[in-house]
Amino acid sequence: MQPTSHPMPAGKPHGAAAHGTFEAGAKMMMAKLQNGMAENFFANAKDPLHAAFEAKAVIHSGPGGMPMMGEEARRYIDELADRPRSGKTLAYLHVPFCETRCLYCMFYQNPYSKEASAKFAKDLVREIELWSDKAAMTSYPVHAVYFGGGTPTALEPEDLKTVLKAVRDNMPLANDCEITIEGRIHNFGDDKMEAAIEGGANRFSLGVQTFDDRVRQSVMRVDGRDAIIRRLDKLCSYDEAAVVIDLIYGFPWQTLEVWENDIRTAQSLSLDGVDCYQLNVFEKSPLSKYIANGKLPAAADTAMKADMFAMSVELFTNAQWRRLSNNHWGQTMRERNIYNTLGKSACDCLAFGCGAGGRLNGNSFMMERKLAEWEKVLETGQKPVGMLMKPGQNWHLMRTLSSEMESGAINLARIEKAFGVPVVKLTEDVINQWVEAGLLTRVGDWLVQTVAGQFWHVTLAQLLIGLVGMRLGGPQPGQRPHGHAAVFSGEKPHHA
Repeated sequence: MQPTSHPMPAGKPHGAAAHGTFEAGAKMMMAKLQNGMAENFFANAKDPLHAAFEAKAVIHSGPGGMPMMGEEARRYIDELADRPRSGKTLAYLHVPFCETRCLYCMFYQNPYSKEASAKFAKDLVREIELWSDKAAMTSYPVHAVYFGGGTPTALEPEDLKTVLKAVRDNMPLANDCEITIEGRIHNFGDDKMEAAIEGGANRFSLGVQTFDDRVRQSVMRVDGRDAIIRRLDKLCSYDEAAVVIDLIYGFPWQTLEVWENDIRTAQSLSLDGVDCYQLNVFEKSPLSKYIANGKLPAAADTAMKADMFAMSVELFTNAQWRRLSNNHWGQTMRERNIYNTLGKSACDCLAFGCGAGGRLNGNSFMMERKLAEWEKVLETGQKPVGMLMKPGQNWHLMRTLSSEMESGAINLARIEKAFGVPVVKLTEDVINQWVEAGLLTRVGDWLVQTVAGQFWHVTLAQLLIGLVGMRLGGPQPGQRPHGHAAVFSGEKPHHA
């Protein structure tokens, strides 16, 4: 689906939207969901791109559920492990180490060392092998494997190969399984690249974030523009795996001109794909403190981010890149983006490693986040699950509504037929208003997002499932800021 081009305003003033933190936006969204009046779900038709709603949801929308913690969660995951899976399935492995911490990151957990790498790799293999004979692992092919973090590329070459071998030996990988190693350019040398490829990796997702030296230095990114470009050129020259980079818009010092240069630089390289994510400023992040103390200027407000998003749509569309999702673009057919696409659906996701998030039969779960606790539980021979969320009422319906809305287009009539729930009638007044406001257009039975709708797509998804849940009389869906990005998030948490 190709979006409509958005003309970029020259020198447009920004400021109406708040410079709010991630948490402030989440609170405002929850308040909106708790108000039952239809008008509370309506969009601002005067300026849908920049100010459709007073808050922009950035956590992936999802139905609520019943939480379990600690031993109770571990007992229940043991029951789930014996249930066969079916349908498209993912696997996520979390590496909880970084060599340095970037200012904007809230996912830094443990400093990296070679000794830590070796021990973690050994323990991670042990956790994978715990489920080697479980029905949840063996009953159906795994279509995508994702190593996230943290910084997976921080692992030593031999440790990367060790874990990848365990994945191949113990998981029923589909013949065309996408195996992604996430990381950063810094210290990702030829030895690690070759070890990962030898181990079976066929996709690399690298957190460049910006090519601008001033912006990079201000948020404590290590390498400079020229070094990054040289390294990316070398990685692409292997021509044995897809090379994809993340770019982030909304940093302090990052003007529209800087953002345009970031995109055009990416387009000039032999990359297979590019992800464009907005910056999230968390209240307790070092970046938030730097801004509050005047060490850095404010990050971009919502209106500015909207213009940056619209610019990315225009530039990638004009350059004939394929639109794989609202945030993701492919330049070659080698880039499939399977993990990130399926992660927003109702499919299962196996999870391994300290801090990993997964899902089985609608049950979302997270491994112990503290490394010492994860190791302690693993030593007992148990799956080190720290918490689990059992699915709430109409979970699969809500998951389907959410994933389709976040995909860029939704067919409510088709969903109504599949689930036997009158979602067209339940949402008619709000959907009509969103169409009139310029967030959606009708194409037959499909509701297709405009560029404004694409920018607000996570908010639209959250409001939609909140509206349906309210009118069905069930518990209200809520935002759950736990778990891994692609399983639980519409905007990727800033790591790597």
